Amino acid sequence: MPILDTDILISFLRNKKKAVQEIKKLIESESNLKTTIINVGELYTGAYLSSQIAKDINAIEKLLRKFDIIEFSNEDARIFGQIQANLINTGNKIGKMDMLIGSIALNHSETLYTRNVKHFSKIPLLKIKNWFLD
Repeated sequence: MPILDTDILISFLRNKKKAVQEIKKLIESESNLKTTIINVGELYTGAYLSSQIAKDINAIEKLLRKFDIIEFSNEDARIFGQIQANLINTGNKIGKMDMLIGSIALNHSETLYTRNVKHFSKIPLLKIKNWFLD
């Protein structure tokens, strides 16, 4: 089962047609949905920055009940360090949160469903699917 990035989760919470269709398609074809603890943190950050904090937190928690949330492990940290060093050495810097999410997806040999192909494609060997285009 692929790991869903924050962008598809936010679009789903905003009832965007393409995200709703994509997640429904995944539910029909697979037994469970996955995201990372880093994505969960990004969702909560957005909720606390909104004007409707309680409503947004409630919506996030309702959505997350349907997900397996992958925690950040020591092996993920090792892979993160390798990714970050590689990107620094090659001058291809991306955000730390994206590197953390990418390290978890790599460690679990999962495809990351994201629209943020520009950043995630800089992580070698990371499998990416642009959910918005397919």
